[in-house]
Amino acid sequence: MKLDEIRTVLVRKKLDAYILTRNNMFTGQDILPEENRLQTLTGFTGSAGRLLIRPLGNSSILFVDGRYELQAAAEVPPDITVNCTAKGPSFTQWLQDNLPPASKIGFNPWCLTIRETEHLQTALPACRFVPFSQIEDNRLLSPETFQVFSHDIEFCGISAEEKLSQILEDMTARRLDALLITAADSVSWLTNLRSRCLPDTPVLRAYVLISAGGNISLFADNLDFSQISPQGLNVFPLSALEKELKSCRKKRLGTDTSSAPYQIKLIAEKHKIGLINTPDACARLKCVKNPVELQGMRNAHLRDGAAVTSFLCWLEQHWPETDELGVVAKLHEYRSRQQNFFSESFATIAGFGSNGAIVHYQPRPQTNRKLSPGSLLLLDSGAQYLDGTTDTTRTIALGTPSPEQIDDYTRVLQAHIALSTAIFPKKTTGRALDALAREPLWRHGLDYAHGTGHGVGCFLNVHEGPVGISTTYSDTPLQAGMITSIEPGYYKAGHYGIRIENLVEVIPTGRKGFLAFSPLTLIPYDRRLINKSLLSPEELDWLNHYHRHVKQSLSPLLPPDERQWLEQACTPL
Repeated sequence: MKLDEIRTVLVRKKLDAYILTRNNMFTGQDILPEENRLQTLTGFTGSAGRLLIRPLGNSSILFVDGRYELQAAAEVPPDITVNCTAKGPSFTQWLQDNLPPASKIGFNPWCLTIRETEHLQTALPACRFVPFSQIEDNRLLSPETFQVFSHDIEFCGISAEEKLSQILEDMTARRLDALLITAADSVSWLTNLRSRCLPDTPVLRAYVLISAGGNISLFADNLDFSQISPQGLNVFPLSALEKELKSCRKKRLGTDTSSAPYQIKLIAEKHKIGLINTPDACARLKCVKNPVELQGMRNAHLRDGAAVTSFLCWLEQHWPETDELGVVAKLHEYRSRQQNFFSESFATIAGFGSNGAIVHYQPRPQTNRKLSPGSLLLLDSGAQYLDGTTDTTRTIALGTPSPEQIDDYTRVLQAHIALSTAIFPKKTTGRALDALAREPLWRHGLDYAHGTGHGVGCFLNVHEGPVGISTTYSDTPLQAGMITSIEPGYYKAGHYGIRIENLVEVIPTGRKGFLAFSPLTLIPYDRRLINKSLLSPEELDWLNHYHRHVKQSLSPLLPPDERQWLEQACTPL
């Protein structure tokens, strides 16, 4: 349906508005391009947003966060209003301020979580939120069948049986008769199974129902299990979910309401199932990596650092003859040669000049820019290896950088170092740490409209909850064994963007009860963009120590010419 057709349906159904998200039934998970109704209706290609469609006039409003302010303005046609929640009201606040009392608001119950829906109902008690899936179903549109394969014990470290035992213990403690897991990455972690159903994320798109006795029912479409032996795993199509859930009638069924679609609540109410909000134990367990996963992540970052360093050496010689898409292709070429390479971990962000100021810009033929001297290339990329997942950002000067570019970059580097060197007590949250990275920028009137860090999975989602470092969503205490990014930035609209990102491991310190960060990413920073006079002795020591570690780690993996380039790139300041 087009927007005009949707408005006609809303008039016929006497709905005052309709909420359209980017989600499918695996809420918060990436989607296939053909499932992206938000992009189809608005042209917006970002990874997060909500469209509010009203039946009268051209009154559609796209709500995006600060990462996508410039991108949405460039991509969305003028008949759709863009509201950036970093500067304007939040989605909920806008509804409170602008919708008439007693409005009837339609939404797809497969594409909005129980928690989100209940939050809206609480915030707007006079309004009625109407489950309505006739405009769109669960949005799983791919007709292709994807092969399921095992994530071997040499990479995952813990058997599926042992993981199930941990989940059953949690169920027993909560007195649950059954547990429904709807997060695709949690299902993948629990079963030690993966697939190629998404381009850059090797998850199973599946739900799992676990009985208190340990029986597991897996619900999925378009997956081929012929190459594995899923012992103790009963596989059903997604259409069988409601029928199987009926066995929980008048029983206690646990599910995480922050990831379960509202449709699950409707099914529970229909069949008199006692639905219990149960925080996803898989998410809690998998964000603390086991020793095998930690070593795998370190090994993956070592190979990844070698690949990116080889690319940077190539770029220094060939940038005048390439463009953004050429950068993407060449970096993929270097990474794909590495042992255990599976795919990229997300579509590479390669923004030159003003494109770099668009936080999550990804080059396309219609936006592709040729590289030229005098500006900056922001390169945010990563890979999925069988033993780990990587994500790194480096900002690179092309030609001679200006004094302003150098000073801005150095301020971002100071923000990066400030958090990278932090020592903090156990049980500290990411929200509490966020300001450590921002303060060196705030001091000079600079800031960035995105989080400072996100958790990272092990051969899973490159953005993994519940850990994170941000002003909003990061209330999970950090623990040793967690992995997060540190990625402050600064974006001068219309000119350039700067972001510096390492993945780090949370480690114990010599001080009892305190934690610190240890860098996993091994890639040199651009020395041409560093104003040494702005750095403190402590910052300079950290930078030189990091570069020395990078050189020692990567040199044995590189041929002589690239080793020589690395030697120069890591020369002490």
